[in-house]
Amino acid sequence: MIQKTTTVLLTSLCLLSLTVQAQKAIKLKPTKHVSIAVPEPSDICYDAASNSCYIVSDQGILFETGLDGTVIRKKKEKDTDFEAVYVDANSVYAVDESGRTIYQYDKKTFKVIKTTTVRYDGPKNKGYESFTFNPIKKSYLLVTESNPVLVIELDLNFNVVKQTDISGVAKDISSARFYKDDLYLLSDEDMQLIKVNPETYDVIQKWSLPVINPEGLAFDKEGNLLITCDDMQRLYYFNLPETK
Repeated sequence: MIQKTTTVLLTSLCLLSLTVQAQKAIKLKPTKHVSIAVPEPSDICYDAASNSCYIVSDQGILFETGLDGTVIRKKKEKDTDFEAVYVDANSVYAVDESGRTIYQYDKKTFKVIKTTTVRYDGPKNKGYESFTFNPIKKSYLLVTESNPVLVIELDLNFNVVKQTDISGVAKDISSARFYKDDLYLLSDEDMQLIKVNPETYDVIQKWSLPVINPEGLAFDKEGNLLITCDDMQRLYYFNLPETK
C-alpha cells in the first residue's frame, strides 16, 4: 500500500513538473537591432501602406521613422506624455497617459483632427500605456499600465463599453497589438511577450525577451516582431515566434 501511494505521488509530481515546464516562457533572441533618434520611445506601430513606423515619446512627440530607425518627420504636443500609438488607413492615434487623452492625427499632414478624453481615476503615471483596435470585437482597446491592469473597450466613437481586469496576466502591460487572429501584450517588468485570446483575454502563450525596458510592440509586413527599448533608444527585431 505504501509503495502504491509512493508511486502515485511520484507520478503526480512528474506531471506537475511537466505542467510547470510547459508554462515557462520560451526565450527569444533578437536577429538585429538599430538605434533610433527618439528620446524615451514608449510605443511603436507599423504602417504597411508606407512601410514605416510610428513611435511616440515620453516627451510628447509623435515620430514617423523608417525601419532602419531614421526619423522621417515628427510632431510635438506641449505638456503631454505619449505612451501609446496606433495607426489605421487614414489616422495616427497617440495617447497621453497623464491627461487621459487620445490625439487623432491626419496621417498625411500630422494635423490634429480631434482629441478625446477617456476618464480614468488611477494615478497619473499609471494610466493608459496601450492603444489598439480589436477587429474581433470591433472595438478600440485602451490598456492601463498596472495596479490594476485594465483592458478598456471603446466603441467607434470612443465611448467606454466594457472594462476587464487582467492583472493576473503580468505585473504590468506596456503595449498591446492585434496581429492576425490574436492579441499580443508586452510586459516591461516581466520582460515578456504574451499572446492572449482577443475575446476572453486568457493567456495562450508567453515568450521571454532579453530587452531592458521593452516599451513598444509591433509586427511588420514580413512578420518580424519589433520591440522598442526605452533606456537604450533601440529597435529590436525578432523572428515571429512559433505559436501553439
